[in-house]
Amino acid sequence: MMNRIVRNHWLCLLLTAACSLFLAAPAQSVPKKTSTVMCYMNGDNDLTEEVLHAVDRMEMVGSSDEVNVFALVDGGSRATRSYGDDWTGTKFLHISRDDVIGRLGSRVVADLGEKNLADPSTLHDFVEACLRYPADRYIFLFFSHGRGIIDTRSLSMPGPEKTLSISPDDTDRAIMTHQQFRDAIHRAMGVNRFDLMVLFSCLTNMVEVGYSLRDTTRYLVASEDEIRLVNHPPGTFQIRGIKFEQLLAMLRDEPDVSAQGLGQAVVDAYIDQYTRDIPLPGNDRGFSFKRFAGGLSLIDCSHYDAVADRLDALARHIQKKIVDPSDGKSMLESFRRTLGKSQRYGSFMNLEYYDLQDFLENLNRQCRDPATKRYCREAIEEISSKLVVYEKHTKDCRSNGVSIYLSHFLIPENIYRSHRQMYRACLFSRETAWDDMIDLFRNRMKEEASGR
Repeated sequence: MMNRIVRNHWLCLLLTAACSLFLAAPAQSVPKKTSTVMCYMNGDNDLTEEVLHAVDRMEMVGSSDEVNVFALVDGGSRATRSYGDDWTGTKFLHISRDDVIGRLGSRVVADLGEKNLADPSTLHDFVEACLRYPADRYIFLFFSHGRGIIDTRSLSMPGPEKTLSISPDDTDRAIMTHQQFRDAIHRAMGVNRFDLMVLFSCLTNMVEVGYSLRDTTRYLVASEDEIRLVNHPPGTFQIRGIKFEQLLAMLRDEPDVSAQGLGQAVVDAYIDQYTRDIPLPGNDRGFSFKRFAGGLSLIDCSHYDAVADRLDALARHIQKKIVDPSDGKSMLESFRRTLGKSQRYGSFMNLEYYDLQDFLENLNRQCRDPATKRYCREAIEEISSKLVVYEKHTKDCRSNGVSIYLSHFLIPENIYRSHRQMYRACLFSRETAWDDMIDLFRNRMKEEASGR
C-alpha cells in the first residue's frame, strides 16, 4: 500500500507540474519507467469518432507501473457526440485503465481549449512535455489523415496552404508538411530517439517519409496504401485500422519486449481485419459483404542511408542512359512499360505513388542494360533483406513495404509543376538525383510524343 501511495504522490506532482503543459518542467525529480508512450491523436476533421474510440480502447489497458501513456487528443465539430460535447477542443491526457467503453475516463492533465494539431509547434511542445517523464525508451503513436509526402490532391501551384501532407486540423484550416512534422519531433527529442513510431495515417510508408525520420526513430510502422476504415453505421467500427491498445497491452505484459516485436504484433493485428468479409448495411435493410484491401509494414530506418545511396546511383545511371544517343529510346521504353506494370497507390490519377520494390523488379525485367539490372538488384536486396523487417498485405495488391514518388508522364503539366515544387522541398529529393531522373524522363517522353 505504501508503494502505491508513493507512486500516486509522484503522479500528482507530475500532473500538477504539467498543467502548464508546454511551459515549465516538473520541479521534483521524476521516477524513471521502462517506456513512455506519446499519442498524438488529431481528430479535428472527419476522424473525430474514430480517434475518440481509439482512445477509449487504449483505456482498456492504460498506463502501468512500468509504462506511462500520454495522449494529446483534439476532437472536431462533426462528432456524433457519443463521447459528449467536451471533446470539440484539445486535452492532454494521462491514459489510465477504464473498462467502460463509451466514455473517456483518463485523468485530464490539462484542458487546452482549441489547439491547432496541424501546427508543428503543438507537436513539438507535446513531445517535449512527455519527455519530462523519463523512460528507458520512447514510443510515438500518431493518428490522423495523411496524403503521402505531398498533397497529390492539390490542383494549383503551392502556397503556404497548398504544401500539404499530414494531420489536417479543420477548426484552424491548417495542415502540416512532412518536413515540419520531422523537424518538430527532431527539435523536441534532441539527443533522444524513438524506439518505434507508428503512423496511423494513409500513404505514409514512403521512402521520402522514412528517410526524413531516420534520425528520430529506429523502427517505423506505417502503410504505403490508404488505410480503409469501416464505421458504418457510425459506432459499429467493423474495421478500426491500427489497434494501439494491443501495442499497449503487450508493453504492459512484457515491459522489455523489443520494438521489433511490438511492430510485428501491430502489423499482425492490423492485417487480420482485412482478411475477412465485412457486413455492411444495405438499402433494403439487409446486409452485403465486402472485403477491403490493406497492407502494413515494419521498417528499420537505420538502413535508409544505404537505400538512398542505391536509389541515387540508379537514378544517375538512368539519366546517363536516357541521354545516350544509342540507348536513350530503349531506356525510355523500358521505363514507360515499368510504370504501367507497377503497383500504384492513391494519388493524382493514381499515377504518382508506386511500390518501390515492385517498380525495381519490373524495371529489372523490362530493361536490357546490364548495369541498370545490377543497380535494381542491389536496391532490391537492400530493401527486402534489411529495410523492410516485416510486411503483410491482402492478396489484391503487390505491396512490398515502402512506396516512392514517381510522377507519370501523363500527369498534366500544371499539376506536375505544382507537385514537383512540393516534392523538391523534401529531404530525399534534395539529397538524391531521384527528382532529376523523373524530370528528364518526362521531358524526353514529351519530345518523343511530339516527334522531335
